[in-house]
This record gives sequence, C-alpha cells and structure tokens, in this order.
Amino acid sequence: MIQGIARIVSNRRMTENCWRVVLDSHEIASEVKPGQFIHVRIGGERGPLFRRPFSVFRRVALRDGRVGIEIVYKVVGTGTRVMTGLKKGDALDVIGPLGHGFELNRGKKVQVVVAGGTGVACLFLLAEEISKAGLPLKILLGADTKGSLLMRKEYASLKGEVMVSTDDGTAGYHGFVTQMLAVALDRGRIPSDCAVYATGPEPMLKALAPICRRYAIPAQVSMERHMMCGIGACLGCICKVDPTHISPRRDPESSHMQFVSDRDFGYALVCKDGPVFDINEVRFDE
Repeated sequence: MIQGIARIVSNRRMTENCWRVVLDSHEIASEVKPGQFIHVRIGGERGPLFRRPFSVFRRVALRDGRVGIEIVYKVVGTGTRVMTGLKKGDALDVIGPLGHGFELNRGKKVQVVVAGGTGVACLFLLAEEISKAGLPLKILLGADTKGSLLMRKEYASLKGEVMVSTDDGTAGYHGFVTQMLAVALDRGRIPSDCAVYATGPEPMLKALAPICRRYAIPAQVSMERHMMCGIGACLGCICKVDPTHISPRRDPESSHMQFVSDRDFGYALVCKDGPVFDINEVRFDE
C-alpha cells in the first residue's frame, strides 16, 4: 500500500455526469491488480472529511517512461463535484492499491466479464489481462440508455466479443445485462463452461446469482459500499456473507469475516475482504 501525492494529468467529461481522470502515480500503477481500488482525499482541508474509493480503470503510458492510472467517476455528491473542477497539475492525496481483487480462473473454456453502468471501470484491467493471455473472452456491457453506455470503444480494442444491452433498447439488446447473459447461455452463444466476473449495481449482482447457480458457473463479483477509512479500521463497509460458501482461496489469517454460531450468516469488510467476492459468498437477501 502506497500513500502519496498524485498529480492530475487530465480530467475530462465523458457524459453528462461521468468523467475520467488520469493520475501520475507510477508506483500504484506498477502494483495495482484487477479489481483493486484507490482511496482519494479530495479538496484538502476544505474538502469532504472522508476519502472516496475509486476502481482503477486502466494503466496509462506517460512521458519519460512513467505509467499513470486512469479512473472513471460519476458525479453523485460533494466529493465528485469538487473533482470535476480539478485541472492538470493539481494534486490529490491518494492511498492504494487497496482491497482483494479478481483472480483469473484459467480452467474454464470462456472468460465472461459483465459490467453494468459505471462498473465498466472496475473490469477493464481484468479484461485486458484475459485478452493479452489469449483466452476466449466475452464482454457484456449494460447501461440505462445508449447515451450512458461507457467505454465501449476501449473494450472493443481488446481480443474479445463485445455484447451491449440497454434498459430502454436504444442500443443492443433491449433489457438488463443479466437478461442478455441468460439468453446467451440458453442459446449457446456463451457456453456454460465459463467463468464470470461482474460488477455493477447490487440489484444486478443479485439477479446474476441465480443464473450462475442454474448453470453451475463460478463467478466473482465486486461489491460497492460507502467506505470511510478504506483499510478496515472503521468497520463501516460491511456486507453479509454465507459461512457455508466461503472461498477456499481465502487466507483465514488475513480475513476480517465474523460469524456468530446461532446465525446462518456473517459479515465481511468490503474494503479488506473485498471488494471482490465469490458470488456464493455474498448474501443478497437484504
């Protein structure tokens, strides 16, 4: 984990309320793994009290052989509104990379990434890794409308098939991205011998769970929570987990999961145990 000052290289608008910013942070770029995030303090002493978490979208080549990181953000509150006013050369206090990221499942015939909304920012590093490894790749991107569809061009540059859905039918499949996945599986366009990696709104991930159970597909999902400290100290970013389906890949010594003997669920810290979980680990009932 690295804490330091990152300088703004560029900060530009993509859609009405979504922006992308490149940070000169060579050290974080060198260490970050797919699915990990950075925690940013915005506005200095006059800014919001707590840092804001952002997934790392991709690495970006800078001058003099340095590598930066690019993040994508949606304007939803004070912190992100402040970010829209940042200019080239401005400084941000950044901690990262943080969290437990995606783990590539090479044993499956096809690799499938499923992203809804601004979740596209979380999966590109993984899709890029899959593409470079020469593994068969399906990329499913979902959005409300054609105008809010993000990063289609960047994903199309990879060695994989891009499938698009919009809730209103203005581009691609008319419906939710999880519905598009179910149809593709039913029709054999995507084989059931696949691995799924997903991120997006929690209702989307909840809808994904029964689809993966139906076809016995292993899936990893990135959970979203409001994070204050980002390092497991404040205990503010919990999610419910199923004690009978904890991933065997987890190290019990480093896990922050807590269980009670008379309950059929427990709690995990999204900032430390996640943000990426096996889909069967998560309890979506509430």
